[in-house]
Amino acid sequence: MSGHSFMTEHNKSEIRMMNQILLALVIMTNFGFYLFLGHAQFPWFAYLGAAVGLSIILLCWTGKKFMLFITALLVSTTIFLIVYNWSAIFSVH
Repeated sequence: MSGHSFMTEHNKSEIRMMNQILLALVIMTNFGFYLFLGHAQFPWFAYLGAAVGLSIILLCWTGKKFMLFITALLVSTTIFLIVYNWSAIFSVH
């Protein structure tokens, strides 16, 4: 082999960006599912607080380096808050 890498720097940066988005999605999906199974009523305030708290901590520690992860974390939190609270938001009595 000639010592050339199969992946360019552009490819590596795209994979890093995809991994940041997927990691945020997986973390919030699993945490939301855990809270959904463990409680009779979904604790949306704890779910939202965990995401906002983690985002603030990451923003303070790393600055804007992981802004894509933070954005994906907050967007997925918003989406899953609606999903897990669907019956409470649109209750039919």
